[in-house]
Amino acid sequence: MKTLVVRLDSAGDVVLAGPMVRAAAAGSDEVTLLCGPQGAAAADLLPGVDDVIVWSPRGPASTRRGPIPASWRAWSATSRRAGSTRR
Repeated sequence: MKTLVVRLDSAGDVVLAGPMVRAAAAGSDEVTLLCGPQGAAAADLLPGVDDVIVWSPRGPASTRRGPIPASWRAWSATSRRAGSTRR
């Protein structure tokens, strides 16, 4: 069985996922870790990881912020009207 572990956070978060990766490796033939660019160096150090895939959800311009999509603005306005306490 092949297992994919996804952790797109920073290096510290990837390291803290170590026990979970080891548990996944114990019950799997192959473990692939999908991580963000900041966690790639830490991912290489984790025992039980056979392959590391680095992926940036925002592409090469990951530090640049663009306008908020209209669909998200509509969802946010709807949730506020519905009385959601999460912001």
